[in-house]
Amino acid sequence: MAFVLTTSSDVHCPSQGTVSPAGQGKLIVAGAEVTRLDGITGKSVTGCTITDSSSTAQCKKVVSATGAAAKLLVGEVGVALDTLKGATNGSTPALSASAGQSKLKAV
Repeated sequence: MAFVLTTSSDVHCPSQGTVSPAGQGKLIVAGAEVTRLDGITGKSVTGCTITDSSSTAQCKKVVSATGAAAKLLVGEVGVALDTLKGATNGSTPALSASAGQSKLKAV
């Protein structure tokens, strides 16, 4: 079981860039809307500390995300979990998350 991600969760790249996930108002946890992977993929990354150069690229956009619940669905789509793995378009492409809430877990 993993904790469900919400609009208050910390979704980030390894270089301190952050993503503001889009929420799904049909389910609220600890005062914040839950999010699905489609509320993370395609979103902008802000605050990445990598600078653009000939050998590095700053994380600017989430290009993929995996790690959704199979049994807890919102709009017939699994909610995103804190086991999230993903990639950005930057030099340090790994994406990870921490739920920031401990009220709702899912599989």
